[in-house]
Amino acid sequence: MKQSSPDGASEVFLLSMTRVTYVLLACILAAALHAADTLWSGERLPPLVRMVRVYGGSDERQPPILLLQTPMTRSVPTVGASTITIELDIAASVPPDLVAVLQHCTATWEPDNNPLALDPTASRAMVLDWRLAPPQSRYYTHRAVLQIPSTTLRIPVGGNWKVLFYELGREQRPLAEARFFAIEPGAECLLAVMTDFYQPRHNAAPCARVLEAIVGNVRDYTDAQVTTAVFYRMQRWHEPMVVSGTRLARGSTLSLRSTPTMTSGMIGGVKRFRIEGIPCENDYRRLEVQNPALFPRSTTPVRLPIADIRRRGQFGMWSTSEAAMVTTGVNPLDDEYVPIEFVLDPEGVPVRDEDVFVVGSMNGWQPGPEWMMTYDSTQRLYRLRQWVRRGQHAYMYATGTLDADSRRVRNLSFEEFEGNNSGSTQVFLALIYARSLQAGGYDTIIAACTASAL
Repeated sequence: MKQSSPDGASEVFLLSMTRVTYVLLACILAAALHAADTLWSGERLPPLVRMVRVYGGSDERQPPILLLQTPMTRSVPTVGASTITIELDIAASVPPDLVAVLQHCTATWEPDNNPLALDPTASRAMVLDWRLAPPQSRYYTHRAVLQIPSTTLRIPVGGNWKVLFYELGREQRPLAEARFFAIEPGAECLLAVMTDFYQPRHNAAPCARVLEAIVGNVRDYTDAQVTTAVFYRMQRWHEPMVVSGTRLARGSTLSLRSTPTMTSGMIGGVKRFRIEGIPCENDYRRLEVQNPALFPRSTTPVRLPIADIRRRGQFGMWSTSEAAMVTTGVNPLDDEYVPIEFVLDPEGVPVRDEDVFVVGSMNGWQPGPEWMMTYDSTQRLYRLRQWVRRGQHAYMYATGTLDADSRRVRNLSFEEFEGNNSGSTQVFLALIYARSLQAGGYDTIIAACTASAL
């Protein structure tokens, strides 16, 4: 029998290894092509909405209030702008095909099923204005900018409006939501902010606000049509305080409190809406992260210089009454997100029955599970690491209960750590609603006014 030589065995071994190599290369190439196809098609990497921001016109500090000019308009409110700007920061491999859909709502943000309140030819549009994030950005890749009204999105009537953003072809559930208001001027409004007392749920000072909206010079609406006023703390559009009749209306965030309200009749052409027992809270904490030298480009969280301490109603350093995010001083090449570590010292007394959250302009004043702090029992500190957009921010520490099903925070309160201070200068907004009998009937806004405590 002829035996194979060592050289022949080596040739067979090399041939087999070459085939294995070719097979591995083919598998790697196929996987790469599949990954590239997946990357560009978006099937495996759905877009992640990092943040939604809404403001009036081109001023970041302005509330998202759109002024509608109608033939009946005789005066222009001091609050509002001719356009609304919406920004969405998104992490995605390519700009997704986003569809913006308008939805008219009631004063409590419930969808209004009246189809006549929409313009069917201009209530849906593709989002086409995309801007790239800076090359070094690690948290978001694209920014979508939408202005309303436009040639494809028009607001025919006043009231509360939502813009729901969907990915084209996947319109079962919206990716994001933006809220704004539209005014059909039909009255004049004055807001009075006074100081009173209330019974707090936490161990805090019993300082409270009384808000009273005085409506006059009402045109084209009867007393029975002007039925509702909604109060907000400026920039906190998910915390409505709705006054309708003699009780706090459904949908208000203060529905669990004993909060007296009052609505008067139209006497002498003047009508009043009043709400009491609103916690004064405190001035907001200020956070400035626009300087790249202090907050460099890195994936390592930058810890704030000193740990925050619960204020219990006392003012501290770096306080502000401004609740908006301000990025106008940020260089466009540095307009990114930086990781920040928030540290809160509860003075050795952690909250036992509730969760602790960081709430501010960096998350649209909407706490969620990703903004919940964890308690370090060794150092007796609360900690949170999160990405924050460069700019000037306002924030506070809040307590509440995270609902495991809805992933929303219930019983949100700033009294546990921030306390109540009658000297706080937070700004309030009042919106006056009337029931319009046109277009099948809908809730419109006829006046708006702002004020802060003296």
